[in-house]
Amino acid sequence: MLMITQDVKGKRYEALIDTLLEHCTHFAFMEDRRRMEIEEERLAYLDVLTEEIRWDLMERTIVSEWETTRLSGDTAYLYSFHMNYRTAQFLKEHGGSLFRWIHPELPEDLMFYSGDTCVLAVCSHESFFVVDEALWRQVQ
Repeated sequence: MLMITQDVKGKRYEALIDTLLEHCTHFAFMEDRRRMEIEEERLAYLDVLTEEIRWDLMERTIVSEWETTRLSGDTAYLYSFHMNYRTAQFLKEHGGSLFRWIHPELPEDLMFYSGDTCVLAVCSHESFFVVDEALWRQVQ
């Protein structure tokens, strides 16, 4: 995996999402519970945000670690969605860049999977992502 600190924006972001659509089975993002003022209101906001892809939701679980982060004693919601044309469009319309996925406007830390293997994981608030080298060569 390569570690990259430069954001992917605009047309490059859209091209990356198209490549991920070809190679990935699902994607996920996080909502850190420490950043929720009123948890029920934030979860309701996320339900509205993801309304158009609600049928693609695989699961929402509570976790304390994910690809780029390990919390000490705290938890976050992990939302996992099937990767398909509808969810790719959602990512394009709401994102615009990898690092734009950050609280409070959007959930954080996009992750993309091919089966059980993570091929791209973003740490939005730290402004870096890790990506499978072969996949990254395809979008360069």
